[in-house]
Amino acid sequence: MSKTITLLFSAILLGLLALVIYQMKTTPKTGYVVIQDLYNGFEMKKEMEKKYKTTKDARDKILDSLSFELKTIANQIQLEEEKNKETIKQFEIKREEYFLRKQTFEEDNEILTKQYDQEILTQLNQYVKDYSLANNYSYVYGSDGSGALMYGDEKNNITKEVVVFINSKYNGL
Repeated sequence: MSKTITLLFSAILLGLLALVIYQMKTTPKTGYVVIQDLYNGFEMKKEMEKKYKTTKDARDKILDSLSFELKTIANQIQLEEEKNKETIKQFEIKREEYFLRKQTFEEDNEILTKQYDQEILTQLNQYVKDYSLANNYSYVYGSDGSGALMYGDEKNNITKEVVVFINSKYNGL
């Protein structure tokens, strides 16, 4: 009888162990990333920000130069007793050029920002997919406060690991 109970107990224990192993193998692996942290930690984003700043600074210098020229011409107009028509014409031409360039640069800066953001997001999405496949994740949720993920256990937060992975992929490692 004792041998039967031991054998039955061993069979139940073995069955439970097989069930646990089966459950572990068939349960999808999930995790989540904090999108803002992922985006801000991405080196490509930092590089694009630098490129954007360089372009914007160069455009701002051109606008500053035009603004200075406008102020100089305006001062000349005010100082001259007889308003010289040529100086006024110069001023109007420069003022028009200034406002036209300012508008064009603002539009170009907005387009450049959108272009860089799209390039960053496209690359980031590919790297998150690569990370998920390489680490056997069935799902990786993005947590950005939009309601897509209302709660995530901190042990499932894989943001830091993904940032390291995407930066090493981006740097060709």
